[in-house]
Amino acid sequence: MLRLLSWPILCAMLVVLTSCSDFDREFTVQSASSTVEVYTDGTAFVSEFFDIAVKKTENYGGVYVDIPQRFTDASNGVHWRDFELVAARRDGLDEYYFKENNVPGYSIYIGKEHCKHCPADLSPGVTKIQIVYWLGRLVHQESDREVLSLPAYMSRVHGQGAKKTLTLKLPRGGTLRPSQQDPAAYEVMQKAPNEFVVSIAAGKGDRVLPDIEVEYPTRTFVTVTSGNRVRWWLSDHLLLFISILGPFLTGLFVITRSGQGWRLPAPSIAVDSKMMESISPALAAYLFSNWKSEAAKAAFMASACHLAVKKMLRISSLGENAEASDLSARQVRKKGKVARARWYGLPAVTRLVFGQIEKERPADGRRKILYALYGFERELHKTVVAEYHKARGGIDRGALATAVTILLLGVAIAYFSGLLLFSAAICGILLISAVIVIAFLHPERVSWPTDFRQAFGLYVGVPALMIFALVYICTTEVISEQQPYLLAILLNIAGIVIIPRVARMATPKQRQMRNSVLTLDGYLRGELDGPAMSVECYERYLPFAVALDVEHCWTERFNLWRESQKMQAYVPDWRIVS
Repeated sequence: MLRLLSWPILCAMLVVLTSCSDFDREFTVQSASSTVEVYTDGTAFVSEFFDIAVKKTENYGGVYVDIPQRFTDASNGVHWRDFELVAARRDGLDEYYFKENNVPGYSIYIGKEHCKHCPADLSPGVTKIQIVYWLGRLVHQESDREVLSLPAYMSRVHGQGAKKTLTLKLPRGGTLRPSQQDPAAYEVMQKAPNEFVVSIAAGKGDRVLPDIEVEYPTRTFVTVTSGNRVRWWLSDHLLLFISILGPFLTGLFVITRSGQGWRLPAPSIAVDSKMMESISPALAAYLFSNWKSEAAKAAFMASACHLAVKKMLRISSLGENAEASDLSARQVRKKGKVARARWYGLPAVTRLVFGQIEKERPADGRRKILYALYGFERELHKTVVAEYHKARGGIDRGALATAVTILLLGVAIAYFSGLLLFSAAICGILLISAVIVIAFLHPERVSWPTDFRQAFGLYVGVPALMIFALVYICTTEVISEQQPYLLAILLNIAGIVIIPRVARMATPKQRQMRNSVLTLDGYLRGELDGPAMSVECYERYLPFAVALDVEHCWTERFNLWRESQKMQAYVPDWRIVS
């Protein structure tokens, strides 16, 4: 029933989302005027007014004023103007506002606060929006003169093409530099020696207008200190630097870890007994089969054989019909320190296998060993993987630190470029898609809902979030200045995905473990040198022979040795004799 209802609900939500606020239908910008007063310290005090006609009773409740900070000087150098907001007013009174980052500068919302119990609509009619702020870093040096660079517009409301008027009050002694880009973009009229009026016709593209440049003799403005120059240089290049740093860290991590793969351990020509002491028979089975699921049976039987040779139980054979009895580990765990040390000296997976066998219901005092394996494969695999990862020395702190650093860099880029919500929507879509793929390929890893709330969240909430994120991405404009930083964010996301993959690559010690298992296989078959044959050697490596499916070959070698030693029949006390 929930599945049937979820999609009509989502379709209704989609209609609501796509019918959200449209500025052109709710507001009209009738005029825009600015007054810019420039001081000899290279800063400017700006006061701007926008006449906004509210056309609909139900509206968004406010407007966004975009403040440009990024500009290009005559030598094509990109710089940022310092910005400090002084006031945001509506109809002469202080109004609610909040700032959002953007690549060209800031987007400042001025209007009604959107909250649960707040009336968010502006009254129909004409309302006057005023914004007051400081701009800095407007002067740069060119050979023997100083150039004051002012934007041909100061700010805009939702990119509207209303007629704009700028009044510029400048220090005396300046000469207006003629525009070389688009002389018809705006008209400049000098009203006084230190006052200019700039008129921009309706419909002109705001973001492509050339800057107004005024030349002054050197030392007209206050000399900039070296400390400020360093601070300005850092702020000019900070976003670019952190955008490059994320992919650089990812590449460095991949190259470093891949370099470890080039230094493969030398192939062994003899069994490394010390290394084999650190590997359980179950892990040897999985390493030998390259982690195939079919290794579970060999790993389980090898662990049972390991328990037998360690005198923890008795088994009837090494085949599929093997039975276990006399679970003497029960008494071992109840005895003193030495006995318990023997028990806890066994690998964790071996002790876990004993617990599974112990749970089986006995028939005539015996338990079918392989019956205990049914339904235990996942837990067995998980325990063996934990033993394998232990060879790494615990958590891979290098990979974790690199991934967290790249994540923080991506968040910083998204915040300063005004793409925080856009990036969050992309991450949400990717995360939900990854969960769906995992659920499709590995349904056993997913826990399905057990009550109404969980089912509602899965079948309604998750698709709703997916659609909301898609609608937001499709309806949000990414301007040209933001596109390189969006690419950097996507590369950071890719880096966060790649790093865990690379971190899971086998370390030199793990590769040495697998080489040791392969060498042991050659020794058990009689192809490589190793420890001299004896009863102790036979029993020591018998669980590994079971794990590698060479117990028959290993037993034949042992029997040949017994004959050469004229040894009587071998009847181990861990074997059940019918």
